[in-house]
Amino acid sequence: METALWMIWIFASTLLATCGVIWVLKRRYRHGFFKRLGIPGPEPELLFGNWQQLRKDRINVMEDWIKKYGKTFGYFKGAVPFFIISDVEMIKQCVVKEAQTFYDRPEPSISIQPYIQTLLFLKGDEWKKVRTLMNPSFTSAKMKLMTRIIDACADEMLDVLDRKAKEEAPVDMGKVSCGFSLDVIAKCALAWQVDCQKNPDDPVVLQLRHIFDNAETPVTNTFVAFPFLRNLAEWVYPHTKHAEDTFAIINNLRHVVELRRRDTKHRPIDMLQLLLDAQAGKDSDTVDADKTECDEGFVISDDKLLANSFILLIAGFETTATSLGFIMHLLSQHPDEQETLHAELVAASPNERLDYERLMRLQRLDMVVQECLRLYPPVVLLLSRACRADTTILGQFFPKGVNIMVPVWHIHHDAELWPDPFKFDPERFDPDAPPHHPAAFIPFGLGPRMCIGMRFALLELKTALCKIIRKYRISPCGNEKENLELTVPVSIINPKYAIKVRLHPR
Repeated sequence: METALWMIWIFASTLLATCGVIWVLKRRYRHGFFKRLGIPGPEPELLFGNWQQLRKDRINVMEDWIKKYGKTFGYFKGAVPFFIISDVEMIKQCVVKEAQTFYDRPEPSISIQPYIQTLLFLKGDEWKKVRTLMNPSFTSAKMKLMTRIIDACADEMLDVLDRKAKEEAPVDMGKVSCGFSLDVIAKCALAWQVDCQKNPDDPVVLQLRHIFDNAETPVTNTFVAFPFLRNLAEWVYPHTKHAEDTFAIINNLRHVVELRRRDTKHRPIDMLQLLLDAQAGKDSDTVDADKTECDEGFVISDDKLLANSFILLIAGFETTATSLGFIMHLLSQHPDEQETLHAELVAASPNERLDYERLMRLQRLDMVVQECLRLYPPVVLLLSRACRADTTILGQFFPKGVNIMVPVWHIHHDAELWPDPFKFDPERFDPDAPPHHPAAFIPFGLGPRMCIGMRFALLELKTALCKIIRKYRISPCGNEKENLELTVPVSIINPKYAIKVRLHPR
């Protein structure tokens, strides 16, 4: 008996050791991918490739790599190869001219509901159909309808700021902009009445904050190192706090959808209603005007409808909130720019009310917003694509299955593209200035998969800024540096420390 157990133990140990050796050899072979192509890059570690190196400091580590290896090099996320491309012409060729080859985003580290049903990760024709269905929600005509809602949210933000100004207390723009941004997207996308501006501990705010703060965990990083374990995510994820917060919001959305379907007389003007109308095949001006061949006969499922309503909430919350905070910081450092903007506002609308067309025609405001988005692009590592077929672009061979990633922050701060790149200079975006390369300014991405909510985000930012600039002068709280220390927890850029300013009534 003991001999039999001993033999079983020896056999199991030998089998396990053999499997381990085979796995290591296969991983080492995969890590030789770029060397076989003659592409430079940092040396990958066995388990995580270069991922753990990059996670330590996504901006500075990438900067060091670009300086060392040039504008095109390779890195590994686990065993998955990524070309890093910071040559703007090659970027344009890949994501615009060869968009059919670089069409989808790379596979996520873990494939979990509801995220894989969203525009972020849908692939091929399925992505195209859902995108086409959602496009009508973001036309200029729909933005005009949203202007009144955004304006009311901005007025509520002013109430919050008024109290701070009367107290002569520093204003934490992170908290203020988060409350404003969530209020806007909740009302415009879902007609949700949330109390997030006056109550920073509103449950929805806390749930969204937790979702962002826990997007990367030791569990998700384990799947980076051992992708064959990803199927376990279907069983592991539902038991996490991240899933609890995600599905709490999804279930609220499901309840809203059920109420909408029962109440056919009351139809709010919001993005969710546009999706419901499209799903029901209703012939209305919200859908028909933007139909194309690719959505004939396509009916969006409830799961996709809820998932993409959820992702609108997620995407529209954090990115716009951080951008507004960064803009307020920059304006506090440049009082002359505030006065220029104030003069433009008064000239355009002496009665304090701006309609959509006049707001979009404010040239100086547009220049300031664009320069702020250049200096602090909200998403720095999400512009990535998977190569669907062997192709050669500008002499560089891209084999099928490889991914490309565009380091947005580093392109926006490339001295060859933007002289004195860390200087705040709205004149770069003067209509009479020399045009920049289309891939040199990409805060909303580039190509067919660029951010669907770009118009909405700009409308929200500009409305908030007009309200604040007209009513207040902004000053720094202390000796803050113009160039802030930054952190990138996942892919969205954040200030390392809270952005605080002082407001002085005009």
